[in-house]
Amino acid sequence: MNYTKTLREFCKQNQGHIFDVQYEQNHRFSLIPYKTLLKILNRLEDEQIVYSISKGVYIVNSDEELDLDKAIKDYYVDYFSGMMIGKALYNYFDIGDQDEDIIEIYTNKIISNNKSIGKYHLIRFDTYFYDEVVRLVTALELIEKVSSIKDINYIRYNEEKESGVKSYTDEIFKEIVTHHKYKYSTIATLDEMLHRFSIENNAIRIYKENYINAL
Repeated sequence: MNYTKTLREFCKQNQGHIFDVQYEQNHRFSLIPYKTLLKILNRLEDEQIVYSISKGVYIVNSDEELDLDKAIKDYYVDYFSGMMIGKALYNYFDIGDQDEDIIEIYTNKIISNNKSIGKYHLIRFDTYFYDEVVRLVTALELIEKVSSIKDINYIRYNEEKESGVKSYTDEIFKEIVTHHKYKYSTIATLDEMLHRFSIENNAIRIYKENYINAL
């Protein structure tokens, strides 16, 4: 296999897209040794086929104007790959009005625990972000981080929190807490809300099974 030719063809087919070296080597190009992959990308950068935007992360050049914000969202968020959290989440739901100086993203498309690309801070959360997961994660984030939300709109806050809690199933909750640790106080609040809405659950038991030493 001609590795350089393979990478060059892949880039032609994915103009304007992100290429995260660790993730791509782990999932698509495992036949290419990591150091070899880096050398090829350095060569492609010299040819202006790709541009480095962070350590180990490239964007593929395009005939059209490059849109880094769109490329990051397409790669790390869309297609069930992740979700915005923090200020971006609060602003999206009109829960708080805050400057998004740092945009936080939970994503399953990084191998390390976290990485930064400009204003984007990526946090590894190795789950499949289908709608029910996103809704329940949203509720857990709102419960846990309520004290950090500035200019909070409590009507919208409670609407989104309750909507997420009502999407609860033990299966979805287990998938979430297996891959991301929330505070026990957050789970206790979730349990209280589930009981209030008469939703049968084993949230406390599932949490304890995953974090037996967390209490």
